[in-house]
Amino acid sequence: MALLRLKITHFIHTTSNWDKIDRFVKSVKEMPSFDDAIIGREISNHPKSFDVVGDIALLHSLPKDCSESELKQIGESVLKRNKALKVCAVRTKSLNGNQRAPGQAGIRIIAGVNRSPLITTHNEYGIKCVIDVENTFFSPRMGPERVRICQQVARGERVCVLFSGCGMDALQVAGRTEAKEVISIELNPDAVLCARRGQRMLVRNRSVKCDGASERLLVMEGDVLSILKNFENQYFDRILAPRPKEGKSDGDLGKDFSGIEYLEALLRVLKSKGGECHWYDFAAYHELPECTRTIKTISKACLDANVDFEVIHIAKVGSVAMKQYRVCVDFRLIEK
Repeated sequence: MALLRLKITHFIHTTSNWDKIDRFVKSVKEMPSFDDAIIGREISNHPKSFDVVGDIALLHSLPKDCSESELKQIGESVLKRNKALKVCAVRTKSLNGNQRAPGQAGIRIIAGVNRSPLITTHNEYGIKCVIDVENTFFSPRMGPERVRICQQVARGERVCVLFSGCGMDALQVAGRTEAKEVISIELNPDAVLCARRGQRMLVRNRSVKCDGASERLLVMEGDVLSILKNFENQYFDRILAPRPKEGKSDGDLGKDFSGIEYLEALLRVLKSKGGECHWYDFAAYHELPECTRTIKTISKACLDANVDFEVIHIAKVGSVAMKQYRVCVDFRLIEK
């Protein structure tokens, strides 16, 4: 009798479980497809990622042929992911020119606060910077690379950041290291204004561990080639040079020695014995990981400057287009 009760109980439980499975399968079949979901587009067209700059979510593309209501739904769904986000915007045109800024016509707010101008404060590992999203170029994806550079800066170094944009690289070096002097050089006046606002925030930032961070930072506005002429030979211990993108002269499509004029200018002010440069270039996918063309450019510039160099580090640090990347080549000058 006990065995019969056990079999009956097992049958009832098994039947109940199958009923649950049947209900689950029915529910799945009745779920709306991605075509009928909130976005109204196939998942392949849905924005898979976006940059967070301060309290702004910045999308780089949208599904094709979106209606106004669908755009708003996309923006609102992005803002729901993070309550700290107040604005969702999309870049509507490619970045062009040396300043790499989209302009007011190149940014469209699709959800959240309709803020104009579109300016925010971005926090990166405790260091704050003001970002003008419309009129400057800034990539939060370079944050780990900026920390890597700071880890190499020794006490008492003179550091120069060329093409410094909103100044996050220079602010990180000034706030995180014991560099003696940090020089930031940028042509875009809107970016320079952001950098100087960030410099003022260093004074009251509790995350800054090195005394006098704001006083050790000098933000200079102007052309890199012109300003570097004002410094004496071998003035800097370290130079960061994330040079601007120049269209067809980058990657495997253009000149063999793209950006060499900047290398020639910075080599004069970099210490010929032990001075280090972090040279950021652009490379096509087939050039990785050796970056032979970039090394060739550095080699020619050093040969013309009558200095020797050794490569310390080569790495891909970001993507700028399909199959085209930003790369960093760290090299050190050595005695001939």
